[in-house]
Amino acid sequence: MASDFDPWTQNVTFYLANGDPLPVPIQAVDDFAQYPVRICINYGAQLGATVVLLVILLLLTKSEKRRSYVFCLNCLALLLNFARLLCQIIFFTSPFTHPYAYFSGDYAHVPDSAYANSILSVIFYSILLTLIEASLVLQVQAVCVNLRRMYRHTLLGVSIIVALVPIAFRYWYAVENIKSIIGAVTTQPVNWIESISQISITVSICCFCAVFVTKLAFAIRLRRKLGITDFGPMKVIFIMGCQTMVIPAIFSIIHYSTDVPELSSNVISLVTLSLPLSSIWAGTTLNKANAMSAYGRNIWQILSFSGSKGTRQGSCTSASVTGAKQCTKCYSDSDPLTEKGKSTTASTASDAKYGIAVAHDISVESVRRDSFGEV
Repeated sequence: MASDFDPWTQNVTFYLANGDPLPVPIQAVDDFAQYPVRICINYGAQLGATVVLLVILLLLTKSEKRRSYVFCLNCLALLLNFARLLCQIIFFTSPFTHPYAYFSGDYAHVPDSAYANSILSVIFYSILLTLIEASLVLQVQAVCVNLRRMYRHTLLGVSIIVALVPIAFRYWYAVENIKSIIGAVTTQPVNWIESISQISITVSICCFCAVFVTKLAFAIRLRRKLGITDFGPMKVIFIMGCQTMVIPAIFSIIHYSTDVPELSSNVISLVTLSLPLSSIWAGTTLNKANAMSAYGRNIWQILSFSGSKGTRQGSCTSASVTGAKQCTKCYSDSDPLTEKGKSTTASTASDAKYGIAVAHDISVESVRRDSFGEV
């Protein structure tokens, strides 16, 4: 044995079907063993987050809102993201990742089910991107519904174009990728299509959320001028819009400067998770004022983010209540039992014990007038 022999750089010898030796560096064998572990940790974390958010979405969405297009798109997107990640994890348990098949390129013993699993993961990814882009178009149109018809139609046309560009590139790459899977060849010649597809997806997300956040920023500014300073649904969607735009874009940019495997896969998962999360948070904040009910609690109130210790806001409170700069009280002095044609002045103050109290931006309910004294 030579004195300069380094066992950490030796070769491992495989033998091909015809008996020819195939020397493989031990470093390549180590990389082959480490890559599936690292990428499956990434996929597993995304899959777990998808399952958790799908359960939360089903629990916290009210029954009357489960027929909306946005809810259906969000649920389908989460289901497709789960199926995509599951297929990609199953790939690393298939004969495609057998050491001999990987280093020799001999996939003769790979069954058809393994090919079908890989093709399904590509198809699921393409359909998932289509649903995400459709959901973004719908949500942008919903936010900008109060714009003029000309501006709204122009924005709709631009949104459709921005959504179709990454979809077109993704389906193009999907076709080429499926061809390479069927032929059991590398995708190296068409990697430039994947790169363009990833860049167009990032640009699309940024364009949608730029419109989304800009419109909501003006709405929040208007709410502040009106004296509504509480943490309402508009601010929630504003924050989630920033997250949907910034975080996936950061992951997409880092993907080109790091060796973390399949980091770009997090981009599509983060957008899939952010869209339903924003609707859940906004809906919870919208119903925070009515979180406590005299008839008990339901599943929405128990699992809401606002907590369950707060008491129900009264119909009229002091000026220190969050979100209201002043309190307005008004009463109906007419007696509901007064016969038609009689003068309302015939009713005495003692007869009118009940009225309607209105508190600005809080609630409207019936209270006893004498509890506030004479007005």
